[in-house]
Amino acid sequence: MNQASDDSANASSESFLNDASTRIGACLSAFIQTQLQAAQQQLARKGLARHQGIHEARKCIRRTKAALALGRRVFGVRGLRLNAELGRICRGLSPLRDAQALIEVLQRLHASAAGSLQDILPKAESAARQRRDLMLDKALAGDPKFKRRCLRLQRLSERLQRLDWDSVSENDVAAAVKRSELRLEKAGKRVRQCPDEDERWHGYRRRLRRLRQQASLLSGIGVDIGLQADTFKAQTDALGEAQDDVLLIRHCGSRSPFAREHRRLLRKSAHQRLFNARGHWIPLH
Repeated sequence: MNQASDDSANASSESFLNDASTRIGACLSAFIQTQLQAAQQQLARKGLARHQGIHEARKCIRRTKAALALGRRVFGVRGLRLNAELGRICRGLSPLRDAQALIEVLQRLHASAAGSLQDILPKAESAARQRRDLMLDKALAGDPKFKRRCLRLQRLSERLQRLDWDSVSENDVAAAVKRSELRLEKAGKRVRQCPDEDERWHGYRRRLRRLRQQASLLSGIGVDIGLQADTFKAQTDALGEAQDDVLLIRHCGSRSPFAREHRRLLRKSAHQRLFNARGHWIPLH
């Protein structure tokens, strides 16, 4: 999905920089509380803004997971369990986000599509929009105003606050960042071995995004790890759009919301853009 900048992670942390005596663990804890509060606010958005709210809420949850991972050595099993619960909430919102992302990838096609593809885009977008609205209505029927999800996030916030953040040191954080770098390196190797496998690219993108989030967060609280979040921006954004093309291809199958006669053109266009993006951004080492 299309990735916006993680600069908001820095902005969320600026208020913790004034007290030089503040420990790194306290900064991370405060950052997490800010992110989970923001996630609840995003899920409470109304009308059409709710679609963007779902996207932003998932980003807040992922930033929370990235921050939590920095204390992995201290938190042990408790941290892993909380991380898993955050992941379940995020994945639970994935189908709703994908439904909106499908519309967005079709909208991006308008700028470059020509001929017959340009002609079918209005109908394809209308079909995707109808599907998205039905999915959201069903989700809200089961969880009105997303109150149940917000309550889960609030309870998780309270449990996260009770972790032993005071024991998190810069050495712990450095070890966690090193782990993120090694996982990214391994994911890149898997992509090079089988560059046609979507799941390997998806895993590589997740690892890249995690490292970018951690670099952005730590820079925001004044910790220098020798990495700049902007280094990864172009690649994470491009691979996010490529992931949307994978989404479009997957929605051109037998259970597609699109008319049968439109699927071939949509699939062909998505495959071409995917080929171009992956050829440009394949990890070199």
